[in-house]
Order: sequence, then C-alpha cells, then structure tokens
Amino acid sequence: MSEHETALTHNIQMKSFDPGTFLGESWTIWKGPIDGGGLSGEEDIDPRSLALSQIEITKFLFETCLKTGENWITGEERLRRLEEKPSFIRFGGNVFLGLWLDYQANGRDSALEAIYRSRGIKFLAFFGLVLRSPEGRRAVLCFCRFGGGKWDWHYLWLVYQWNAYRPSAGCAS
Repeated sequence: MSEHETALTHNIQMKSFDPGTFLGESWTIWKGPIDGGGLSGEEDIDPRSLALSQIEITKFLFETCLKTGENWITGEERLRRLEEKPSFIRFGGNVFLGLWLDYQANGRDSALEAIYRSRGIKFLAFFGLVLRSPEGRRAVLCFCRFGGGKWDWHYLWLVYQWNAYRPSAGCAS
C-alpha cells in the first residue's frame, strides 16, 4: 500500500466535546430557537454526529449549500439548508475534537493533512454543533489551513457570509 493510500484510510476516533472546557467556561451549546437567548430548549446539535464512534475520512463529504448564481449565503441560511438534507450528517464537536487531537498527535501524517493532500480542502466547518458565545452569539467550530501548512481551529459567527471556500463537513447517513 502506498503512502497516499495509507493516508486515505485514516479512521478518526470521536471524542466527547465540551464547549466550556475547550473554549472557556462561558461557552455553551445553543439551546432553543434562533431568535431566543440560546439558554433554554433543545440543544442545537445533529444527534446523528454524536452517535458516531469513529469515521473513515474517505466517507467525509463537503457541502457549501450554494445554489446556482449564489456567491455566498449566511451561516444561518447554510444551517437551514443543511437541516433540509436528511441524508447529510452534520459533523459536530465530537468529530472536530477527534480531528484536532489526531492533528496534534500526528502532524503531517494526520487526517487533516490527508484531506488536504487528497482533496485540496483547506477549511472545514462543523455545523452539527451550534455554539453560544458568552455574548449570546451563534457560532460553529472550524479548521483552517494557513499558508505555512499549519492547521488551526477557530469559530465563526453564523451571521457571517459563507462562500464556496468554506465547506461544511459531514457524511452520508
């Protein structure tokens, strides 16, 4: 088996994700409707992502939800469109953390690097977990690969414009 084939057979182990531990104690999972305060109601997560214990990176799908003629949509609109795709499991914090720990441990041999080498993906967003910031804003986690070849994590607000260069990560159900 070649090095390229080995890289493409990465299995990512899911890890339990706690926003308060990872981002700071005032960060939580958004609860309830978009127009609420995010503090009460059902958590805004894709429960199918939580059901995953591991996933092979060849199963990853990347979705922008852009329609013909659109250059961008807001993150809220993307989330709405993704929720309308029942066959698309939106990856959440468990997949995000599994990928981050894999990258920290394996660097150039990590799943993120394999995704970059095989598909040219430099950005992944995780719409399966909507975060609530300390100020009450809605955000999702993401990874970005910078010019120096290093990956880093961030969060982006759902009110921002999302284009084709910022795909959402998921898999088929």
